[in-house]
Amino acid sequence: MVGEDRHGFSVWHSFNSSELTSCTLESSKSPRKRYKPSWKGIHPTMSTISDRLTHAQQEFNAVISTISFNEDAVDSAPTLRGLPIAFKDIVDIAGVPTTCGTNVDTGPVPTKNATVAQRLMDAGAIPVAKANLQEFSYGILGDASAYGRVINPRDPQVCGGGSSSGSAALVACEALDLTVGSDSAGSVRVPAASQGVLGFKPTTGTIPLDGVFPFAPSFDCIGFFASSIELIEQALLATVDEAPTPAKTVSTIDVSALQTKGERFAGLLSALQDSTFAAVERLDYSQLESTIATTAKLYAPMRLKEAYDVHQPYLDQRDKYQDVILERVLGGQDITQADYDAAAQQVEQLRTEALALFDASPIILAPTLGAGPIKWDDITAENTADSAASLRRWTEPFNVLGWPAITVPLRTTETTGVGDAVQVIGKPGQDLTVLRVAREIQALL
Repeated sequence: MVGEDRHGFSVWHSFNSSELTSCTLESSKSPRKRYKPSWKGIHPTMSTISDRLTHAQQEFNAVISTISFNEDAVDSAPTLRGLPIAFKDIVDIAGVPTTCGTNVDTGPVPTKNATVAQRLMDAGAIPVAKANLQEFSYGILGDASAYGRVINPRDPQVCGGGSSSGSAALVACEALDLTVGSDSAGSVRVPAASQGVLGFKPTTGTIPLDGVFPFAPSFDCIGFFASSIELIEQALLATVDEAPTPAKTVSTIDVSALQTKGERFAGLLSALQDSTFAAVERLDYSQLESTIATTAKLYAPMRLKEAYDVHQPYLDQRDKYQDVILERVLGGQDITQADYDAAAQQVEQLRTEALALFDASPIILAPTLGAGPIKWDDITAENTADSAASLRRWTEPFNVLGWPAITVPLRTTETTGVGDAVQVIGKPGQDLTVLRVAREIQALL
């Protein structure tokens, strides 16, 4: 239901980015519409971005607040100039509250844009909304937000993934062509796969995180959802500190992870055989499995302690957290500094050793979701942890390793529902090569 947040505004607001006081689009007493299963995409009569955002909020609960902008400045050309964008609501926009999807008071309304937001605006992009999310980015299911759960536009019965749920939904329902999220264990790539859109996580440290509320700083990355890989590339180039390494031509791709999934990726593997790529099945698949298992063991203590440290200043407001999120935050209070330091040292060592996985090919293909999309009805109190682990099994390792990765949905114009998705993964710093290969794979579908 619609209510008031910690700043006293209704759940869904309209803000002028230069002024804090502005009109509220939806009163605290007006109920949201329920999702209509027959609705597909954006209705053709909805020609304005404002109409699309309103519809995306009413149907999918994807928006926390909107930002005043000039509709006449919107440009339909496939470039950042005049492109309307939304930000996961952990990214600061001057004059607009950063809610983090919570009722916890995390501080005053920001007076400065986050660097990633400012750089996109400098490139001509137009901020139009703050997107709904898992509270404090703490969870891969997207099941806990003070603003309510985001509904998956592709299929409301399918878990839309988290934590950047709303950012994914705004692209999935065709309200926007580019949105910004964050990815610490798969929080861009998992909702992208769960909602059938492109989702990219760059090399760790490529895009500055100042002005972005942290989850686990060692693994946090800005990421992008988009309707095209070209837009992702433009957003990357506009926001990085240093120009990335130029894209390389790739002739071989390691498909060993896909080969273990039986018929699930048979169509893609068949297409690759008929392409210019020389697919390589790694003979020693156990090396990849071992690396994944090691990343999970190291990620857990580091994530738990870092998240707890981030939240210590706010734990006098425990009653304002979602119960499940508070429980997760407090789960890190017993991790010792010694245990954390030991894990961090092993991560640095693993990041060097794991580069050997690229000996056979500069690109690795892997599933995005462990067992494909998951229906909400199949997630129970007893298996919630296992469901979450399945969703992030193939994404979390590359946050630990710091490698760039993009989710490419395996869907065509005839695909109904969500479909499956594949990850394209490369060496750190090879972001543009990853995007080039993803574009070539997309062309095969």
